[in-house]
Amino acid sequence: MTGITSTHADYDEHAPLWKMVDDVCKGQKAIKAAKKAYLPVPNTFGDGDDNRYDEYLDRAVFYGVTGRTLNSHVGSAFNKLPEFKRPDELEYLDRNADGAGRSIYQCSQRMLRYLLKHYRCGVYVDYPQVQPSRNRAEDKLKNAFPMIHVLKASAIKDWDHIIVGNQKKLSFVKISESVSNRSPDGFERSTKEQYRVLRLEDVGFNEFVYSVQVYEQDAKGNWVEGQKYTPTDYHGNHWSYIPFTFCGAVDNTDEMDNAPLLELAELNLAHYRNSADVEESGFIVGQPVISMPEITEQQYELIQRDGLAIGGRSGFPTKVEITQASENNLAKQLMTDKWEHMKEMGARLIEVGSANKTATQADNEDSIQHSVVSLAVSNISEALQMALRWCAKFALPNHELSTDELSYVISQDFNKPKFSEERAKRLYEACTGGNLPWSVWYKYEQTGMFTEEKWEEIEVLLERQRDGAFNMGE
Repeated sequence: MTGITSTHADYDEHAPLWKMVDDVCKGQKAIKAAKKAYLPVPNTFGDGDDNRYDEYLDRAVFYGVTGRTLNSHVGSAFNKLPEFKRPDELEYLDRNADGAGRSIYQCSQRMLRYLLKHYRCGVYVDYPQVQPSRNRAEDKLKNAFPMIHVLKASAIKDWDHIIVGNQKKLSFVKISESVSNRSPDGFERSTKEQYRVLRLEDVGFNEFVYSVQVYEQDAKGNWVEGQKYTPTDYHGNHWSYIPFTFCGAVDNTDEMDNAPLLELAELNLAHYRNSADVEESGFIVGQPVISMPEITEQQYELIQRDGLAIGGRSGFPTKVEITQASENNLAKQLMTDKWEHMKEMGARLIEVGSANKTATQADNEDSIQHSVVSLAVSNISEALQMALRWCAKFALPNHELSTDELSYVISQDFNKPKFSEERAKRLYEACTGGNLPWSVWYKYEQTGMFTEEKWEEIEVLLERQRDGAFNMGE
């Protein structure tokens, strides 16, 4: 069964780029471990000069600009806690949404990292293979809960669609999984790969049923298909679609494009290669060289026999000079140019002591980088909203919930406003005049953030304050 290991053409095209961006985000250790993959051997080294290349590699310096920029963007996007509304039956998602101990908040942060590094990820909801429950008490006894799995792009090996009526439906997804095994005594650990295949199968009469099948390798390395099963919802009905969605930096379809951090990662690597040349040049050219422009063959033979002491009391019967190569700043200038380009591409985190910018300049730069992150978090919110509905369909008798009952929204207000003494003064005056409750001024003094209450809620707080029932701690 060789077909199980085949991959989608789009996967083959983008997989090397995903690995490159991953390595760049991991930093210098991962980049140097790849050796010639990211730092080619200069033509001047010749073949077989491994020792010189190892020194060349050791002196090179990789600056972790891309990884720090990634962390900066994720931190900005989750500066505010996402708004999560759910029924009590899905309370476990606050603690363990994916079965590996990550909350839904951590899952969404993971999704943003994948989108910035790989352009997209996958979101898949599954449920243990158990019989439908008659009530919630049975669910708890089974310890059976729907889980939201976030899959990196490299784990989704193949996919396909079919057209049903006028709709494009996902019909096939092949997921690569790593399974860990331990020896009977528990001291040795091994991992092996398996494939989970999600299908939408035509059962006739224009009806489709979702099925799951796992493929594993036997002791001889042959792929063996496991038993196929068809998951059911809370009421025991089969699914007519696959509870899986792609989540992308631009839209939530299977289409692929370059990741937002790809260009920055490539520039980061080019800067690294320039650094290697600068360090190599500084090491070789920066050392003084002995020069004897008028030496004869007899004198050269004498030096080889007796040696030449520089700075000794005895002289030498020819002209001896100490020469120093002139400075060449070409490679250094190339590094500087790329450094500036990286700043322009959203890596302002590396700027230290830079010149002051006008408010307009700062706002324009924020809008450029945040437009990318803003679109990404909007797509993440939409994908998780869909996943939550699938969870509800697995776990609840009524999954047709409104957004007030079930929703997950990541704030797109990334810029935390600076504290303003003038605003604090105006809020204080408004509170003194009885036009705002004191909690508004107190919150601004403590956090620098203005209240998010609606005016109707402000009026209620004011009324309670006038009646003397207002508590500042509320």
